[in-house]
Amino acid sequence: MYISKWWGDLIGGSDDSLALVDYLEQLDSTDVTLNQILKDLGLDVLLSEGDLKNGGSIGFDIKNANGTFRAELDIACSVLIDLSAIVLESQKSGYVDLHDLDEDRQPCKLYIDASEEKRNLLRDELYKFSRDPLAYELAELVPADDMRELAEKAKMIADELAPLS
Repeated sequence: MYISKWWGDLIGGSDDSLALVDYLEQLDSTDVTLNQILKDLGLDVLLSEGDLKNGGSIGFDIKNANGTFRAELDIACSVLIDLSAIVLESQKSGYVDLHDLDEDRQPCKLYIDASEEKRNLLRDELYKFSRDPLAYELAELVPADDMRELAEKAKMIADELAPLS
């Protein structure tokens, strides 16, 4: 997995990370657009407002045998970083296998179509985060050294989310 150098601790290692994989696993199709993911999670609204620092209400509906319930994603900037890494994996490998993201999942290849405009949106937000990570709500929960390390990793992901050639 291309993103294995980042995935598993600060990126991909939270409850929100697992919830994001839950969301991806329940999609009806293995071909999805980044635009649809952003919309389904509510990140499109936060991104249009241009401020992920204070979080906001994001999440998705989970359907199971007992009905439908809302899964809340607590830290928007963390979800965006995780999602950006997943998009990068899809861009570099052609797909992302949910089993690679979480070993408890069945293998399932997901193809994410990410337009240049949406990749630029992710990149811009990652760069904002990397410049001032301690200004984000996540800094209340994560030690400053880890926040700075996360900012470095977010910048590396942003650098690699380059336009397709």
